[in-house]
Amino acid sequence: MTTKGGFEVKSLTKVLPAIAAAFLPLSVSAEPAHAARVERSAAQAPGFYRVMLGDFEITVLTDGTTPVPFADLLHGISRGELAEIFRAAGEPLDRETSINSFLIDTGERRILIEAGAGRLFGDCCGRLPAMLKEAGYSPESIDTVLLTHVHGDHSGGLTVEGRRVFPNAEIYLAKQELEYWLSDAAKARAKASHSKMFEEGRAALAPYYAAGRIRTFTAPAELFPGIRATAAPGHTPGHSFFEIESRGNRLRVVGDIIHAAEIQLPRPDITIDFDADEARAAKTRTAALAELAGTHELVAAPHVSFPGLGHVVRAGVGYAWTPIPYSAAVRQVGH
Repeated sequence: MTTKGGFEVKSLTKVLPAIAAAFLPLSVSAEPAHAARVERSAAQAPGFYRVMLGDFEITVLTDGTTPVPFADLLHGISRGELAEIFRAAGEPLDRETSINSFLIDTGERRILIEAGAGRLFGDCCGRLPAMLKEAGYSPESIDTVLLTHVHGDHSGGLTVEGRRVFPNAEIYLAKQELEYWLSDAAKARAKASHSKMFEEGRAALAPYYAAGRIRTFTAPAELFPGIRATAAPGHTPGHSFFEIESRGNRLRVVGDIIHAAEIQLPRPDITIDFDADEARAAKTRTAALAELAGTHELVAAPHVSFPGLGHVVRAGVGYAWTPIPYSAAVRQVGH
């Protein structure tokens, strides 16, 4: 021990452990620091992202992500070439795909575009109602649900165990789309791999149909001020785009013209087994991508990695996706 200025100075090697012990909480575990993290690593933070489009608040909500066996589903490209393109993008052939929904709060209406998968795909998905609540909404607060088309990952979340998940909402879809999925003749003509889609689609719509809450349109049609439907057939007969506009700012929800951006943007001719009419789907995609690359308007894509907001740009003879920059504050977007 030595003295300095009238105070005793003990060896630090003896003093510091005693000081540290005095401030340690009694409940501290002796287990490694990483042990607590392992248990919660499987869950991401709540998946919602907000931007302003003029006077409209847009909230993107994730319903979950699911692996897709693209090698078995994409048509018009060899497995080897497909694998090489995914490898160049740093992704495996069956990489996970986002299922995104888009809530448009106009100040007068709360309009949800796409309803997610519900329980159709298992535990990976069906998170939309929980994400709505995390974002400050409830399923009961939704006035309207717009469907680009009737497929399990877009309409399956309308219903759980025969119950309407959005009990106060009216469901809007193209008249041709509704007629197709309710038609036994169409079901008989469809690909064998699509048969289950008819059963799932009818089950999802049934309680709304019984309650008189199904509304149809024939595109092009203005559904609400600033919200317009346009026809984009091929993926399904009544597949639709939704164009959102406020104060000159535009957003287009493009449904399922893009399943694998790494593949179908540079090669719009590549189709997927989910397409009802593959040739027409390719034609619709080619025309839409050319238009979007020219207008530079904001694009909302249900299956581009969350939040699926960005722009289509020209890249060589094809196209590429440019996501909007992440912002820590809710800011205006548009073009």
